[in-house]
Amino acid sequence: MEMSEAAIARGSRPDRFEAARVFREEAVREGFSRVGIAKAEEPPHFGRFRDWIASGRHAGMAYLERTAEVRSSPASVLAGARSVVCLAAPHDPVRPVASDGSVVARYAWGPDYHGTMRKRAVRVAGAAASKLGGELKWRVCVDSTPIAERSFAAAAGLGWIGKNGCLIDRELGSFLLLAEIVVDLDLPADDPVAEMCGSCVRCLESCPTDAFVAPGLLDAGRCLAYWTIEHRGPIPDRVKEQLGDRVFGCDVCQDVCPWNRPERDASHAAAAPPPSRSEWLAMGKGEWRRRFGDTAFNRAGRRGLQRNAAASAGADRDAAALPVLRRSAAARDRGLIDAVRWASARIERTP
Repeated sequence: MEMSEAAIARGSRPDRFEAARVFREEAVREGFSRVGIAKAEEPPHFGRFRDWIASGRHAGMAYLERTAEVRSSPASVLAGARSVVCLAAPHDPVRPVASDGSVVARYAWGPDYHGTMRKRAVRVAGAAASKLGGELKWRVCVDSTPIAERSFAAAAGLGWIGKNGCLIDRELGSFLLLAEIVVDLDLPADDPVAEMCGSCVRCLESCPTDAFVAPGLLDAGRCLAYWTIEHRGPIPDRVKEQLGDRVFGCDVCQDVCPWNRPERDASHAAAAPPPSRSEWLAMGKGEWRRRFGDTAFNRAGRRGLQRNAAASAGADRDAAALPVLRRSAAARDRGLIDAVRWASARIERTP
């Protein structure tokens, strides 16, 4: 994993309160909406993640099991870590809807947040280090780095982890992107905020696959986001049937959350629409690299998106997709072939 670290001119360690102020100032300057500080120690309630792994709720995401213990230890990514500066910025809340009505997850529609958030956080850390002087070591983490970022963000007071498992800010909602700067300074930590879901269970009741086995406890093996983003190979027929209009991810548990206010979301200009299912299926390697080679869609890859598009077309019985489905039947990817055959048969049986 790429490491961004600075060791600046030798000298005395900066004052911890002044250092915290500088990090906050630089984070705001860089456009982050929230900044908080947590101790570089196991965050509260991390035991729930261990139990989740032990119960096998992580489905095929073996990397989570391999990195389970290091995720609670920032020292595993930076020797001598003392604090975690947690950053949050909202992503576009507008639902990306294609011309055929199919949808993709909001966070993925745009430049890859791994790169954009990392660059912004690196600028924050570099500017803070330059201003503070003394010897300072830091490392930026964004999503794929093995750190329990939602848990640390909650410990730093950026929000609470809701019943849908997402970090929720009372003003910004849950459509948030996160980044962390692990530092070897003992910065004053912020207090966590109170959990404010109350008696609301909209997210639990609205999940199209009943993936929540308890509040905040997701069975990834039932989650459409897992099957369309993380899973490789054929998708089980029972899951294909539940995809509906979804081609990448599923935002339902956030869509229904009252902390994601429709009036605020409506104030954003709608982005250009994503490709339709037929357009995904017809997309060649060159167009994929040009349009989506540097986006979060690469997590599933071109063939994964095409598999999802085919399965969604079948779930929705989208007859308009049938010609390109037939042309895709000669593909060599097992997951895509399986989805194409299933979708074609389902559409052709439609009265």
